[in-house]
Amino acid sequence: MGLFDEVAGAVKGAILQGTEGGAQGILNNVLGNSSLGGLSGVLGQLQSSGLGNLVSSWTGGGQGQPISIDQLKSALTPEHIQEIASSLGMSPDSALGHLAEHLPMLAGNKT
Repeated sequence: MGLFDEVAGAVKGAILQGTEGGAQGILNNVLGNSSLGGLSGVLGQLQSSGLGNLVSSWTGGGQGQPISIDQLKSALTPEHIQEIASSLGMSPDSALGHLAEHLPMLAGNKT
């Protein structure tokens, strides 16, 4: 990883630890640039992995249920997890933690 990539990763990490809107925007951009096919692709992956009830709780306008890091690990491939983590400049577990925290809000804002 070059110096520019390290700086970009540090900036992304700082923003993710800042405001909710900033974190959601960055995650939305990262997912949009991933091989998952954006937020819709992630939601589709979760649905096909048996987590459709969680996705529905986020997109149906009701009380969104939380998702755990373990649920994300079981629904996403290791390659997808690494891709997201690399884009965020974080460890896979940290990236999944941020994804678990912000994904319900991102999905809820999508509708």
